[in-house]
Amino acid sequence: MEARLLGPLCVSDGGRTIHVTSGRQRALLAALLVNPNQPLSADHLIEVLWGNRPPENARAALRTYTMRLRQTLGQELGARIVTRPQGYLIKAETHEIDLLLFQRHAANARAAVREDSWETAAAELLQALALWRGEPFTEVPSTVLRERELPHIEQLYLRTLELHYEAQLRFGQHHDAVLELERTIESHPLRERFWAQLMTALYRSRRKGDALTAFQKVHRQLVGELGIEPGPELQRLHQAILNDDVGLAFPKAQEEPRVDEGRGGGAGRLGAPQPTIEPPPTLVPRQLPLAPRHFTGRLDARHTLNLALNETQREGRTAASVVVIGGIGGIGKTALAVHWAHQVADLFPDGQLFLNLRGFETADHSMALETALRSLLDAFAVPKEHIPAGLADQAALFRSTLAGKRVLLILDNVQDAEQVLPLIPASQGCLTIVTSRNQLTGLLVRTGAHSVSLGPLEVGETIELIEKLIGRQRTEAEPESMAKLVAMCDRIPLAASIMASKARIQPSLSLTELIGIFETIPSPLDRFDTGDTVTSVRSLLDGSYRHLTDDARRLLRLLGLHHGNQINHAAAASLTAMSLENTRKALVDLRRNHLVENVRPGQYSMHDLIRSFAVEVVNREETETGRCLASNRVLNYYVHSVHGAVALLMPMRRFKPLPTAQRRIRVSRFHTPAEAAAWFEANRDSIMSALLHAPDDGFPLYCWRLVERISPLLERLGHWHDWRRAARRAAETARSLGDLYAEAVSQLELGSVADLLNPADDSARHGLDRALTLFEELGDVAGQARTHYRLTLFHGRRHRQSECQHHSEQAFILHGKDANLAGQAEALNALGWFCVSFGDYDTAISTCRKALKLYAGSGNLTGEADTWDSLAWAHQRSGALTAADRCYRRVISMDEKLDRLGHRYRQAETQSRYGDLRYELGDTEGALRLWRKAHRTLDELNHPQRDAVQQKIIAALSPFNGTSSRAAV
Repeated sequence: MEARLLGPLCVSDGGRTIHVTSGRQRALLAALLVNPNQPLSADHLIEVLWGNRPPENARAALRTYTMRLRQTLGQELGARIVTRPQGYLIKAETHEIDLLLFQRHAANARAAVREDSWETAAAELLQALALWRGEPFTEVPSTVLRERELPHIEQLYLRTLELHYEAQLRFGQHHDAVLELERTIESHPLRERFWAQLMTALYRSRRKGDALTAFQKVHRQLVGELGIEPGPELQRLHQAILNDDVGLAFPKAQEEPRVDEGRGGGAGRLGAPQPTIEPPPTLVPRQLPLAPRHFTGRLDARHTLNLALNETQREGRTAASVVVIGGIGGIGKTALAVHWAHQVADLFPDGQLFLNLRGFETADHSMALETALRSLLDAFAVPKEHIPAGLADQAALFRSTLAGKRVLLILDNVQDAEQVLPLIPASQGCLTIVTSRNQLTGLLVRTGAHSVSLGPLEVGETIELIEKLIGRQRTEAEPESMAKLVAMCDRIPLAASIMASKARIQPSLSLTELIGIFETIPSPLDRFDTGDTVTSVRSLLDGSYRHLTDDARRLLRLLGLHHGNQINHAAAASLTAMSLENTRKALVDLRRNHLVENVRPGQYSMHDLIRSFAVEVVNREETETGRCLASNRVLNYYVHSVHGAVALLMPMRRFKPLPTAQRRIRVSRFHTPAEAAAWFEANRDSIMSALLHAPDDGFPLYCWRLVERISPLLERLGHWHDWRRAARRAAETARSLGDLYAEAVSQLELGSVADLLNPADDSARHGLDRALTLFEELGDVAGQARTHYRLTLFHGRRHRQSECQHHSEQAFILHGKDANLAGQAEALNALGWFCVSFGDYDTAISTCRKALKLYAGSGNLTGEADTWDSLAWAHQRSGALTAADRCYRRVISMDEKLDRLGHRYRQAETQSRYGDLRYELGDTEGALRLWRKAHRTLDELNHPQRDAVQQKIIAALSPFNGTSSRAAV
C-alpha cells in the first residue's frame, strides 16, 4: 500500500491507483490514515463524517460506510481496516504513509541537529520536503478533520521548512535561501521566523539595505494586521544588522560548497558545511519524566492537546496556550501529559519543564510558590544574584526568561489556581499543561484554558492496558476472567496497573486463581494497596479527602451509607441533614475534586472505589447513632417523595397513610405528572437499592412502604423483573415482622407481577388469593378492591369470562364504598377490554362507555384515553370499522396532549392497532405510516413487540400484496 495525505488524497496498491469516489468514504479513510494503528472511537468518526449534525442512525451508517470503504479498497487493503472494541483502526507500516515518512525524516533531522550533524540533517530534510505535494485534505469533505489535523500537519511542514532554511544558511547557501524564503513568505507573511531567516540571508548576501527593508515590511504587516510589534528575535536581529554585528557574518569559504542538483521543497543537496560564528550555548532544560511504557486510550483528550498545540503554532496568536487535565487520583492525568509531551517535545526546542507541585500529597506540604519559581528559573540557569526577592518580581523574571521561546511546561498535581497562575508563561509559543484533582474553574476562566476531564477508560482500553502489562496470551486464554478483572478495577488505570502488576509477578497463577485471591480480600481498597503512598489508591483518595471543606467531607463519608449508584440533590441534603444550599456547595466541592460526577442536572454518581473509601471513612469517623440517623433520613426522603409522585401519576391509587416526614427531610415536590415521572425514572435504581437494603440497615417498614408505592410505576414502565424482586423482598420482610397489612401488600404485588411474567400458568393465583384473604381479615376496603381488580386481569388473560366478570363487579362495588370513581372506571375498562377477546362486543362497548362517564366525572384524562382505546378495539373487532376509526382518532389526539408515565409504549400499541384498521380499510400508506411510528418507538424502547410490527410492514410491502412501494422499514 502507498497512501499519500500530503496533497490530494491518493491510495494505491502495487502501482494500481484506487479511486475513492464517495466523499464520506474519503473522509473516513483520511481519518484512519492520519492515526494509523490506533483505534478511533465511533463517536470520533461520526463527528468526522457528519460534524455536529449526525443522522439518527449514525452508528449504523458508520458501519455501512466502513463496509463500503473496505469493498472499495479491495480484499487485501480492505482487510487492513479492523474493528476493535474501542472503534476502528487501519493497519499500516511507516513506509506506506507519506505523513508517517515525513514525520520520521523530520524527527531524524531534528535529532541530527541536536548532535550537530547538519549534513545528515540536511539530507533528511530534503527527503521529508520531497514528500510534500500541496495542502492536505483539499478533497476531503470534513471540516472537523481539517480543523483537528490540518493545523498540526501544516505546522510540522513549516517547522521542517524553517530547519531546512537554517541548514541552507549554515552551508552558505544564502542566495538560494533568499529566493525560496521570498516565495514562502508570500504564503505565510506573519511567520516571524521566516522573516528572520530572510533578513539573515539578505545580509549575508551583502544586501544590508534589503535586509532592513524586509524588517520594515514585517513591521508594517504585524502592526497593520495584528496591532503588535515584531517579537524579540526580530528586534534583536534588526539591531544587529544596523550595528553590523560580527555574529551575523559568514566568513569567506575556503572552497565553494558542493551542490547536487535535485528537487525537494525547492532546495538542492547541500555539501560540506562552512565554518560560522556560533553564539555561546544556551542551557535547554529537558525535564520530562520517563514516558509510561504501556499508555493506552485517551484519544479525545489527545485531540484537545493537539488543538492547544496548534494554537501555539498559529501565526498571529498573542497569548500562551493552557490545558487543564482533571480527574480523580489514579485516573492517568500525569501519564497522559507525559506521554503526549514526549511525542511533541521536538516542537518545543527551547525546553520541556516538569514540576510536581505536590498539591494533594500531604495536608501541609504542597510546594510553595517561591520554591516553584526558583526551581523553574534554575532550569534556565538564571544566576541566583539576578533573582529578585519579591514573588511578583520573580514571576515577572520567569515570564521574561521565556519571552520569545517555545517551551512546554507541565505543572503536575496542582491544588488550586492560586498555586499555579504566576507560573504560567505569557509567550505565545509556550504551552502549559496543568494536572489536578481539582477542576480549577478559576484558572479556566482567567486563562481561557482548554479543559480535559478524565473518567475511567473504556472497557476495550482497559483490556488493552492489562494485555500490554501481562501479555495477550494470558488475557485471551481467559476472556471471562478478563471481564471480571476489568470490573474489579473499575476501569481506573492505576487500579488496572496494580492488578496487572500482581499478575505479572505471579506468572504461574491463572487469572481465575488471581481473582480468587483478590476476592478473599474484603476491602476493595486493600486489593489495590501497594505499600507506597504515591501509588496506593487509598492514599490518593485520602489526600483528596483532606483537602475538602468540612461539609464536603461529611457528605462524602455519608454517601458511603447510600446504596444507590446515584443520588440527587434533595436526597443528599436529607442524608446529611444540611440545607439545600450547603449541600449544593458540598456537591460542587466534590465534583470540583472529581470525587462525584454530575451525570445529569441534579443527579450525582461516584466510582465504586470512591464508594469503598466513603464506607471506610463513615465507619471510622461517624458514630453508630449518627449512621443510623442518616440512613433513616434518606429512606424517609425516598418514601415521601415517591408517595407524592404516585399521587400525581396515578390518582386512583389509595395507600395506607404515612407518618409525617421527619425534620430536615427535603422531600421532592412535583407540579406536573411529567416532573414526577422524570424524577422517578432518574431515581429508580436508587429507590430499588434503598428498599432492598432497608431491612438489613434496621428499617424494615420502609421496605414494604416503598414497594406498595413504586409497584404501579414499575408496572407501567415495564420494569417487571425489578417489581418482582422488590415484592419478594417485601414479602420476606413482612413475614419476619408478622405484619398482616405488609404481607397483604407484598402478596398482592407478587401475584400481580407473576401474572404478567407467567401468563401461561396459575402460579400467580396463590399470591392474589392470599392478599384478598388478608385484606378481608383486616377489613381494608381499598386493598380488597385493588385485589379484585388484579383478579379481573388474571382471569381475563386466561379467557375465564365468568370469573373475570365477577371480580370486576366486586372491584366496582368496593371502589364505590371507598368513593374512588377512577378505581370504578378502571374496573369497568378492564372488563370491557377482555369482553372483546371473549367475543362479547356489546358488553365491551357498553361497559367502556360507562367507564368513560366515570372518568369524565373524576377528571382522569389518562384513564379516559385508555378507555377510548379499548372502545376503538371493541368496534374494530366487531366490524364497525368507521366507529373504530373515530375512536382511534380520538385517543391518538389525546395521547399527543398527555404526558403520562409509560405513555410511549401505549401510544405505540395504539398506533399499531390503528395501522391494522387502516390496512383493513385499504389505506396501505396510512397503515405503513402508523406502523413505522410504532416500530420506531418500540425499537427505541427495545421492546420485543417491535418484531411483530416489523413483520406487518414487510408483509404490506411484499409485491404479492399488489403494492409497488419499496420504502425501507
